[in-house]
Amino acid sequence: MHGTMANLVRTPVLEYYKGMLSTIKENIHLFRYEKNHDDLFEGCWPINRGVSINSYFVKGSSKKVLIDYVEAGASFDDDLSQLGSRLEDIDILVLNHMEPDHTGALSTLFARNPQIQVYATRLGATETETLYGYKNVHVITNGEELDIGGMTLVFYATPNIHWPDTMMTFLKEEGILFSCDAFGAFGAYQSVYDDELTESEWALLKTETERYYANIVASFSSFVLRGINALASLPVKTICPSHGLVWRKDPGYVVSWYARMAGYAAGEREKEITILVSSMYGNTLSYISALERMAKDAGIVTHTVRIPDINASYAIEKVWRSKAFIVAAPTYEKEMFPPMAHCLDWLVRKDVKGRISMHFGSSLWSGGASAEYKAYAEKMQLDVVDTFDFRGKGTAEDRERIMNAFRTVIEKVRED
Repeated sequence: MHGTMANLVRTPVLEYYKGMLSTIKENIHLFRYEKNHDDLFEGCWPINRGVSINSYFVKGSSKKVLIDYVEAGASFDDDLSQLGSRLEDIDILVLNHMEPDHTGALSTLFARNPQIQVYATRLGATETETLYGYKNVHVITNGEELDIGGMTLVFYATPNIHWPDTMMTFLKEEGILFSCDAFGAFGAYQSVYDDELTESEWALLKTETERYYANIVASFSSFVLRGINALASLPVKTICPSHGLVWRKDPGYVVSWYARMAGYAAGEREKEITILVSSMYGNTLSYISALERMAKDAGIVTHTVRIPDINASYAIEKVWRSKAFIVAAPTYEKEMFPPMAHCLDWLVRKDVKGRISMHFGSSLWSGGASAEYKAYAEKMQLDVVDTFDFRGKGTAEDRERIMNAFRTVIEKVRED
């Protein structure tokens, strides 16, 4: 052997672009890091179009407050310096949740500012002590207010959007909701605000918001709707999430968007079909173009995602919004082609249920993909139109069976 185990450990190439310092209102500032690299968000999701990490500095007449922080290796020293402050001057740190992309640099902060008062939920307080050994944490009560001198912060527990410790913070006088990971998005944008987006940035925002939701938040959709309803009476003028844009022109737009995506969990889905396809030698793949043409002729939007050429992250995004999805995958060693099985496992974990579906795939000797698909379909409570393995390239009868089943899928998708 010429290599060692160390050679097999993947070291991500990180590129940090120092975040923009933006003034949202007088004495309210955004510290934003834009991160472009080949790492995986949460160790799972590609972010080759970047992601922002947002923290907010609120300066009252009596207290200086940071809302959320940043991951290990990053710092807001320069941003604070431009505002005539230092990390040592911060009185209060509000931790809306403890995920490491917002807390990884806390050891440095606590070392330099050991007296800082942390505000968090009870779970957040426990995690702060567990992860960083820090005990100066005030446990908030729902609706609790904090006067920081001419400005009032109000804390609302919003558990499981998307961590159990999550809360949101409302700046009462300005109508600003610091929403933690809710209403966030993947993607790095030159624009800071929703009313500054270019046409190309809007296009990126659409896909990267929906991919962010489906990959990060979808499993907790009932909590999203519960949180939206609980905070509906707040006079929100601006939404400041911990990833993505600040929504100041039309914050209701992203709230409605999130509510719609959360609604996909319960059945209000788009009349679209996602085709998930894996193919070893082209036999299964050879049927896909005909399906795409059939759907187009019927006026149905399709999204085709080839697994594993395209990361399962994008499959989850498209399946989440679609009323139906097709699994076209061959047999591999008596079971489903492993990358497709892995993708279906992700769909189960993301609580994808109740879609219309079908499966077909090539085999040669034993078959087996169909049996494994049925097991996944049962877990996801799918409305299965058909599933079968065919030999090799398939016969004319196999082709007809696939086309007829897909025709039925289209008819079901078009139903109200």
